[in-house]
Amino acid sequence: MALLVPDCGELQSLRYLVNSNHEIPRNLILKLYSSDTNPAESDVPAQNKFYEPYDASGNIGYGTAPSNGYPEVINNRFDQDYSRQYGILLNGNLWNVRTITNPIVTTTGSGNVNQYTITVSSTTNIAVGHYVEGGGVGSRATVAAIDGNTIVLTVPNTGTFLNQSLSFGRGTTTASYPEQTFTFSSAANNQYGYYLVRANNMPVSIHGVQDAVTVSTAVAVAKTQTTGTIGRNYVTLFDKKYSPTGVGSTGYFSVDVDSPTGITTNQRVSGTGIAPGTRVVGVAGTNRIVLDKATTTTVSGIVTFTENVGENITVGMAVTHGNVVGEVNAIPENTLVTGFDESQRIVYLSNNLVNNIQAATGATIYFNFSQVSVGATTHGLVPGDVIYIAAGTGNTTTASSTYTIFETTDASTFRTTPALSGVGSATLYSSIMFAERFTNGPYNIQNNGDQIKVTLNISLD
Repeated sequence: MALLVPDCGELQSLRYLVNSNHEIPRNLILKLYSSDTNPAESDVPAQNKFYEPYDASGNIGYGTAPSNGYPEVINNRFDQDYSRQYGILLNGNLWNVRTITNPIVTTTGSGNVNQYTITVSSTTNIAVGHYVEGGGVGSRATVAAIDGNTIVLTVPNTGTFLNQSLSFGRGTTTASYPEQTFTFSSAANNQYGYYLVRANNMPVSIHGVQDAVTVSTAVAVAKTQTTGTIGRNYVTLFDKKYSPTGVGSTGYFSVDVDSPTGITTNQRVSGTGIAPGTRVVGVAGTNRIVLDKATTTTVSGIVTFTENVGENITVGMAVTHGNVVGEVNAIPENTLVTGFDESQRIVYLSNNLVNNIQAATGATIYFNFSQVSVGATTHGLVPGDVIYIAAGTGNTTTASSTYTIFETTDASTFRTTPALSGVGSATLYSSIMFAERFTNGPYNIQNNGDQIKVTLNISLD
């Protein structure tokens, strides 16, 4: 059965989605769309949907900068750059997120027992998702659809009622944002609606440009000294540690070791005088290790540096076994990573092992994945960015879907989570979070100074 999300959970979920707490890395960008699109739950970014206003034609213009005053993003944080995107970057702290305790609308309505519909005198300000109370309406009923004065509910009526008082919207968790204005400097043709995307800094040279990037097979990640037991759906990575002798003074962000061999950035550090949760920032000189936390007491003796053996592993990677000749390959074909337990170094798999993984059978396993290359340009993406990757022309092996940037190999190459597979061309888009068509639109932009004003309201229920 599905979990019930109480109002307090809805409140926190919506805060997270719109980044009102600044606890996730990306704000949202408000964009207009020039395509004649009625947003639906199955919608994904595409060449003919949700493209922005580029010029007076109202046609698709991916790959070029708008010429009509449609705004470049103005950054509102010092630590993030989205200046290569277009639209209005929203400030997460300006969202007003709340659960409504009084009805949004009160009207009269009628319905029959065991039916999923009611007829109301007016549907003004009633929206899909609103809770419905009163008359013989069923408990926890919400609006599923609106057709004229007929409303479809999510649960059947518990009684027959005529012209009874009904209330709508109490208990709705909503986020609202101050009115935003798009001012144009020249014609932009029809604007049919607006949508919100998670911010990123992809340039116009690849954003939405058909087949602008290439998906290719990357060098597999090899893990040695791995163990696994036949019949189980996981393997355990080797606990790789380095334990030099270290010295340091109280309150310092560094220790000196007799050998820095194997010590790298982000490794966990433990030992006498080392604060819990300390990690390596870097290696300075020949033997000084810089830490992200100050030492708590004098450091003297063995200091242990633990490698994060799973930091380059993510869900969706294909897994193969480097089995010894004559031994059964322990990992069945088409096995994928389904999860990772960092503390236990356990990698969960989509299939059970059919042989033991150990020195005698072969203790090396390989994690395979594909990466995206953008050619001579720079992708502008950083880990944590969310984008939509659409398989390009002739690419039948890459799954078109929303992905999060997992690692940027360099300025022109990145990998994702879930891990990509397949090879061929692809198209990159910003991933749509919310979309709405103008009720009285489209609005035709023809003159310098024409404006479109948008007030945002997002509800969870």
